[in-house]
Amino acid sequence: MNRKINIALIVVIVLSLTAGIAAFFLKPAAWADAGVTTVTAPEQVKAQRPPCFPDPEANYIKLPETENLALGKKISSGEYTDVYAESNVNDGKTDTYWESKGFPAEMTIDLGGEHEISTVGVRLNPSAVWEARTQEIAVQVSTDGEQFSEIVAATRYNFDPNTGNRIRIDFDKTGARFVRAVFTMNSSARTGGAQAAEIEVYE
Repeated sequence: MNRKINIALIVVIVLSLTAGIAAFFLKPAAWADAGVTTVTAPEQVKAQRPPCFPDPEANYIKLPETENLALGKKISSGEYTDVYAESNVNDGKTDTYWESKGFPAEMTIDLGGEHEISTVGVRLNPSAVWEARTQEIAVQVSTDGEQFSEIVAATRYNFDPNTGNRIRIDFDKTGARFVRAVFTMNSSARTGGAQAAEIEVYE
C-alpha cells in the first residue's frame, strides 16, 4: 500500500514540475519576471558571422573563383608515403593529403583536354597544426603527356596557416592538357618528402 502511495506522489511531483517548467518557458512574461531580456532572431538562410568577429579567411591568399580544372581528373605520381596517395590532391578536400617518398617528387594531372591555363594553386590543410613551411616547386606543361616544357622554374614558396596554408603560382596563359608540379624541397621537419592537400589548375 505504501509503495503505491509513494509511486503516486512521485507521479504528481513530476507532472507538477513539468507543467511549471513548460509554463515558464512558454510564457514570455516569465522571462521578463526573471530579469532575462529576449530578442528576436534575425531571418537568415545560412550561418552568418557577427560583424564583431574577425573573418579568419580575410588574410588567406586568394585563388581564382573560376573552375578548378584539376578536380577529380586522372592523376599520377611517384612513390608516396603510407596512405598519403596522389588521389588525395584533387579530391576537393584539405583534410586529406599526398606525401611523396623523397625528392624530387612529381605530380602530373591530366586535364582531359587542352586548356589555356594561367594559374596553379597548391594547398595544405589550413589548420594551425600544419605549421608554416617552405616548399620548392616548378611547373611543367605538355599537350601530349610525353614532351614537357617548364613554364615556372623551381621557386621556394612559403606556406603559412595565417594565409590559409596555400600558394598561388601565376604565369602567362599557355595551352596544356597535362600539368606537372615538381617538388624539390620541403622545410618541414616532420617529413622527408613533398606535401600537398590540393593541387589546383585554373584558366
